[in-house]
Amino acid sequence: MENFRLLIKGRTDTGGLKVKAGTLLHMSPEMMSYSFGDKDEDEVVLTGIGRASDIWSVGCTALEMVGQGVISYKTAEGTPLVVEWDKPRKFVKEVTKTNGAGPDQSHVERKIGPRLSLLLAACLAREPVKRPTASALEGPLTFLKQQG
Repeated sequence: MENFRLLIKGRTDTGGLKVKAGTLLHMSPEMMSYSFGDKDEDEVVLTGIGRASDIWSVGCTALEMVGQGVISYKTAEGTPLVVEWDKPRKFVKEVTKTNGAGPDQSHVERKIGPRLSLLLAACLAREPVKRPTASALEGPLTFLKQQG
């Protein structure tokens, strides 16, 4: 969150990412695929990681804040998904598969209302190109008006 201004102004780097670190529950599916995949770090590959990956993390952080420190995941079928910290790859596999698991907004929707819920859902879109830009989040009322 401290680098959000850099993200808005387009001053963050994208591509060429070599570091495999981060908070698992805040990682976007594309970041998980990169961090836990079987690709060699020295191999040049398109990772799909970019500013939209940071937007996913912003959505997760907001969910965690509203949920009083709790962020939970559920599968596409609605089953709760728990991270077994000694076996993170099982969790990663569920999140990174097509139509995989994602952050569960249902436990905070009553607290945040429909407009903010819509904004968070957009931040947590599975496809990075469907996530809002940082500039759109800087003026959330403008973004929310565009969404209806």
